[in-house]
Amino acid sequence: MKGYGSYCPIAKAAEILTERWTLLLLRDLLLGARHFNDLRLSIPLIPPATLSKRLKSLQEAGVIDHVCEGGSWEYRLTEAGTALKPFMDLAGEWGQRWVRSQLLRHELHPSTLMWDIHRFIKAEHLPKRRTVIYFEFSDLRRMKRWWLVIERGEVDVCLDDPGHDVDLSVYTDLRTLAEVFMGDLPLGRAKSNDRFTLVGNSDVVKSMPKWFGLMPFSHIKPRLRPASAEELRAAIPLPPPSLSPARSYRAGRAARNKSARPRSSP
Repeated sequence: MKGYGSYCPIAKAAEILTERWTLLLLRDLLLGARHFNDLRLSIPLIPPATLSKRLKSLQEAGVIDHVCEGGSWEYRLTEAGTALKPFMDLAGEWGQRWVRSQLLRHELHPSTLMWDIHRFIKAEHLPKRRTVIYFEFSDLRRMKRWWLVIERGEVDVCLDDPGHDVDLSVYTDLRTLAEVFMGDLPLGRAKSNDRFTLVGNSDVVKSMPKWFGLMPFSHIKPRLRPASAEELRAAIPLPPPSLSPARSYRAGRAARNKSARPRSSP
């Protein structure tokens, strides 16, 4: 990426972090993705050549390492990469509050949704034995059927039938499942909706609110309108009225610089 020609730390960070797809790769790596195919499943629209290029750039920047573990190669965050977690959390909170998706059709992809869902399954609330959950999307022709296999605390995503007995079948459409995952449609209300049908083990059905994890930012209420001038003024503290105009400017600038300074990692 072409640099900004500036010594500013924000500019230096932007040179690494603001290329298209990079923040999504960091999101997935922070959530535990380790392999090239993991990233392709989670971000299906990224061309493989671009994915390779972005991973190489992050390696060169010292954000990730490519290491051999147990005979297979894995991508792992370095100390610099792990330190980005607070920044990514704030980015997610900001996105949910201020630019919340309206779940338009072009923003929905079954691979992304199922990969996200598998990340947040709470296996401790499922039977100790192997549990298989089958999903079928009524509105899709391709990638219509998916299986989640939960065993020994691990959750695998399958696009092909794994050949195990199914404990629970979920019949729905892509948008409805996205609404449930995003926290827009409560599970209790979803189960009474003819667009969301559950068939299978009654214990697994009853415990679904416990084991089906929601999107991490689902608790943040979106702002559906711009903040008013009064709200903006209330959010920015004014300098004391006793300061001269010049000192007021310097104090305001110092306050802005202080508030803009990145917080150190815990």
